Amino acid sequence: MAGFKKLRGRKFSVPHGFTVTAHSGCMGLSENSIEAMEAGVAAGAQIVEFDLRFTSRGEPVLSHDEPVGECVPLREAFAFLAAHPGIRANVDVKTTEHLECVAPMARQAGVLDRIFFTGICVQDVPAVREKCPDVPYYLNVKVPFYTRVEKLAAKTRALGAVGVNVSAGNLSERLTRYFRQNGLLTSVWTIDSARKARRVLPMQPDNVTTRWPDRIAESVEKRDEA
Repeated sequence: MAGFKKLRGRKFSVPHGFTVTAHSGCMGLSENSIEAMEAGVAAGAQIVEFDLRFTSRGEPVLSHDEPVGECVPLREAFAFLAAHPGIRANVDVKTTEHLECVAPMARQAGVLDRIFFTGICVQDVPAVREKCPDVPYYLNVKVPFYTRVEKLAAKTRALGAVGVNVSAGNLSERLTRYFRQNGLLTSVWTIDSARKARRVLPMQPDNVTTRWPDRIAESVEKRDEA
């Protein structure tokens, strides 16, 4: 958190509906743990992030890499959501192989309307739309690949995504403005330094992912509060 010291006293205007996502390993805790989710919510995040993979038996678990040893079952993450009304989950999909089990599990836990997918590349879209048609998703893209934000917006809409999830270095004010004008969202990862926050927050993305949600929460000033 030392990297955020230069943000003290700074306020950035953000759009209506702006959210802060707690990284899967926020506040210095183990990634993909219930403890990290609890800390993220306590630090002011509206969304918790975790990575989704499947065991060799097709069981969904929280893991960034191929599951080894003990991993938190997806059911426990959904139980955490159920116990925290108003909190949403960014499910970072690492493989779509057994994705069809996710929506029924979320529905059973009563949290289907509070989850969405990231980590979805263009080639993943057909599987996502077939296996989890009820779960919204962001498209992961590298913006410089596209010559125009208009082209990116058209592609995002055609693929059925709610918006794009981009790295901090790929965000531009033109992108956020054009997407907002056209009913699409921009989400940015991962804002873990004052330098990145000073660059990204003035561009007014709809969401940022950070390991230090408390520092971001202290640095934003919503328009309806200005």
